[in-house]
Order: sequence, then structure tokens, then C-alpha cells
Amino acid sequence: MTGSTVRKFILVLLVAAGLFALYWRQRDMEGRFEELRKNQANIEKMRREVEELKLRIEQARERVDAMKSDPVESEAAVRRVRHFTRGEGEKIYRVEEPAAPPPPAEASPVEAPPAPPAQ
Repeated sequence: MTGSTVRKFILVLLVAAGLFALYWRQRDMEGRFEELRKNQANIEKMRREVEELKLRIEQARERVDAMKSDPVESEAAVRRVRHFTRGEGEKIYRVEEPAAPPPPAEASPVEAPPAPPAQ
């Protein structure tokens, strides 16, 4: 290669590098790459959360199946939810709120009784 060809090559290379640098700056490529990294991290976080929720769902299904087939497990779940206890010789009483009284019946339109005679 001759000296002028090398100079032309270097000049074209410098112009291309300059155009690339301008394009990079104009399009805010660094900001976009940073945003891409953040989005990838969020996606990975969400994937882990989904896997954790799938595990919790599977555990809940196993507990439900155990309650269906095991009356002791079913009783324990009811006691846990209702805050019931069981002890040696302990009697358990359940207190229920009395039902609300029925609403008063509407009075039928009856004529007023006649006034007593004057004396």
C-alpha cells in the first residue's frame, strides 16, 4: 500500500468513528443500556417471585389435600383459624351471638276507635 492509500484509510476510519460517536451520543445509548440492565434485573426479580408464589400455591394445595384425607389435620386447621383450644378434660363451649329480633310488623291501617261519649 502506498502512503496516500493509508492516509485515506485512516481518514475514512476517523470519519466513521466520529459518526459513530455522534450517533451514540444523539441516541443516548448509555442511558438505554442502563435502562436495559435495570429492566433485565426487574424481570429476573419477577421470575423469582413467580417461582416463589408457585411454591406457595403447591404447599397450599398439599395442605388442602391433607385436610381432605386426614380428619385430624382438618380439625387442627379449624382450631387454628377459629382460635379454638383443646386440653386434657377441657370442655369447649361455643358462644354464638343471638339472632337479631325480627323487624316489627307494619301496622295495618285501622280506623281510630270512636271517641268516648261526653258526660
